[in-house]
Amino acid sequence: MTRTGRTLEEYMNMGAAGMVALISFIENLPIDSALTKSMNPKDEFGAWCSTAKTNAILADAYDLLRAHFTKKGWNIKPYPRPQAKKGIGRDAIPISEFWDWWNKKG
Repeated sequence: MTRTGRTLEEYMNMGAAGMVALISFIENLPIDSALTKSMNPKDEFGAWCSTAKTNAILADAYDLLRAHFTKKGWNIKPYPRPQAKKGIGRDAIPISEFWDWWNKKG
């Protein structure tokens, strides 16, 4: 309901016109909406249609082109990604360091 800016109670108070508007809204929800995902939990198409997935694919394509042009002498910076700022998954660690960390956990 956050996309409409109204509550269910407001639609109920509008009478028949409110119900028609609500039904129309629900029928035209995008494929990546929470309702569509909950009705089709095994359908992965909605995840592919989300802007987050599209942004990741475009950033990967940018980096592939950058790598190609960097070999030709161009100086192009990598596309910035939010997870890169957090330091999650940037570099692999040696297996010995992983086991040290894992054994200290528990």
